[in-house]
Amino acid sequence: MPYETDSLASLSLALGVIVVLLWAALWALRRARPNSFTSGNADCKIVRSLPLGPRERLLVVSIGAKQLVVGVSTAAISLLCELDEPLSPIVPANAGFGDAVRKARERWHGGS
Repeated sequence: MPYETDSLASLSLALGVIVVLLWAALWALRRARPNSFTSGNADCKIVRSLPLGPRERLLVVSIGAKQLVVGVSTAAISLLCELDEPLSPIVPANAGFGDAVRKARERWHGGS
């Protein structure tokens, strides 16, 4: 049974409009309610993370001046202890790589 091209075109157009509306709604929701951990919230930070299993991890969370050791699993989040002395954040091993790329890019653009 052959399909009419008008009905197929209108169906495709309707599906396209729905997809665009869903994408726009998700974009608007993300703009309206950004994730508090990725939006630069300075009051609460994850200082260290240690995976203990496929779904379990040990976190050192900094909240204000306090640092808490927290166990996270699929079933619960448990406060294990409060640290007496705060840990310093770990500097990534490849932190100098970004500086090297930036300097190389400046030389490249500065030379032309």
